[in-house]
Amino acid sequence: MTTTTVSPIVILDAYVAPTSIFERLSEIKKWSWLALLLLLAVMIASNYFFFGGMSTSWLVEQQLLHAGDLSGAELKAATEMMEQTAQYTGILGGVFGAIFQLLFLCVFAAYFMLVAKFYGNNDNSFKFGDWFSFSIWTQMPMLISMLGFVALFATASTADLPLGLANYASLNQLLLGLNPSDALFTWAESINLFSLWSIVISMIGLRVCCGLSMVKASVLSLLPYVGCFGLWFVVL
Repeated sequence: MTTTTVSPIVILDAYVAPTSIFERLSEIKKWSWLALLLLLAVMIASNYFFFGGMSTSWLVEQQLLHAGDLSGAELKAATEMMEQTAQYTGILGGVFGAIFQLLFLCVFAAYFMLVAKFYGNNDNSFKFGDWFSFSIWTQMPMLISMLGFVALFATASTADLPLGLANYASLNQLLLGLNPSDALFTWAESINLFSLWSIVISMIGLRVCCGLSMVKASVLSLLPYVGCFGLWFVVL
């Protein structure tokens, strides 16, 4: 079966048969660019339409809720700036989100390359580009997360919705219910249920591509998240 024949199924395989993705990683490498394009396109479009439907007064009010304690002068200056940039919030959020996603993928590609070098049991010729492709497939749950976000705001009765709707599957919104003024708010909002799905896909990928045991693959997949959020929690 050729790559062209199986190509329409490749994206679905990331969800229902991730092992097959990593067993054919080199063969389907070009289709990882399609997956990346989908991720970035949905990210930019969802931000654009989510913020684009909001009234300026509501958007400014929501942004100020997350701005922390401001003096009278700071509040006035922030309000004026937010009012002037309100119409660009959606596209700027989407573009900066896409840039962050690309940087995130690069960091993880470098990490997985180092994991393969120091812990891998398989002899392979994977280069940085291969590990970048690997990282894209591990992030495919984020596409489902964003499509869920789109479904939520598209079916809402009003366009003036809380900014936190995008994090509907976060630790905070599912369990903790912290307010923006709480020290752990941003930390808890950043821990996402879909990230756990990505970690599981990473475990499977490391087991297949590096010949690691599931225990070792699990530890190495969890390590960057535990390190990042653990350090973040300590400094709060």
